[in-house]
Amino acid sequence: MWFKMEIHQILPTISPGDAIGNEVLLIREILKSWGYESEIFAQNIHESIDCANYYLEHKKRSSKNNVLIYHLSIGSEVSKYVMNAPDRKILLYHNITPPHFFYGINDNLALILGHGRNELKMLAEKTDVALGDSEYNRLELEENGYKETGVLPLLIDFSKYDMHNTKIIDKYDDNWTNILFVGRISPNKKQEDIIKCFYYYKAINPNSRLFLIGGFNGCERYYNYLENLINDLGIKDVYLLGMVDFADLIAYYMLADIFLCMSEHEGFNVPLIESMHFGVPIIAYNSTAIPYTMGEAGILVNRKCYPEIAEMINLIVTDENLRDKMIKKQNIRLNDFSYEKAMDRFKEQLNKVIHK
Repeated sequence: MWFKMEIHQILPTISPGDAIGNEVLLIREILKSWGYESEIFAQNIHESIDCANYYLEHKKRSSKNNVLIYHLSIGSEVSKYVMNAPDRKILLYHNITPPHFFYGINDNLALILGHGRNELKMLAEKTDVALGDSEYNRLELEENGYKETGVLPLLIDFSKYDMHNTKIIDKYDDNWTNILFVGRISPNKKQEDIIKCFYYYKAINPNSRLFLIGGFNGCERYYNYLENLINDLGIKDVYLLGMVDFADLIAYYMLADIFLCMSEHEGFNVPLIESMHFGVPIIAYNSTAIPYTMGEAGILVNRKCYPEIAEMINLIVTDENLRDKMIKKQNIRLNDFSYEKAMDRFKEQLNKVIHK
């Protein structure tokens, strides 16, 4: 009897505006365009996502003739289900933030992240191919006992980035300098260090703003700490914007003069690629996956000397020649993450499992 192969995806949580969720939806589109039956299964499904099914529904589609793609980024009972499923398996590893960042902020989340790191080790013998979305993640897979590994950068379809909120552009498109960071309000992202850099830059250039975009659900204590820090430093023009609509996000990228990242743990960092796309010069702290994502683009800093970083921001803003050189290098690096190249890599890795 002939069986038609199906390729499905499974993950703990799918929600809109999330980099992993966006990739899952994009992979589903790609697989369907290649003629495969392909569905999404998750334990937690945001109400706005109407194309995903509860993860245990996958049992009805599970088969040793099929492929199951597991997106791992946190501890979940989905891991146990994946281990026991008969399907051929691809692990897409988006990294798991070390629990210590959340001690005293969200101890329950720290516990779940710890479980996730244990599950990562346990899945090694159950996985046919394991892919990190950065070389940093791939190396971690090797350290945890995975034999067949590779790199598949997060798939980003920039044809979907052609919208923006004109009201935001009209409101902030002036002669002020706009500094941007996009990322969940979370202690590993180190928004407090961005605020401290801005404190010194504000003294150099009073006509400047800082936009911090990202939700803070589960990290309310850290969000309150940031609010208190801003008040204690007496800084004006810091905008904690929370989650924003996609059209609003594009507008803030279009307004930005600098993208400033002080994060101390990243598995990939999509906003770095988005900044390259919008021609925003990047300054980033040299940690975890960030140098792998940046390549030769942008400026990496090896220590958090806030006054020095403030002077660096000022140099980039005022030196048009330097700024142009940075944008040119970032555009070259951006080519490595083209949608076409990413699809080719995905097909190559998928074929390893299909023809195994």
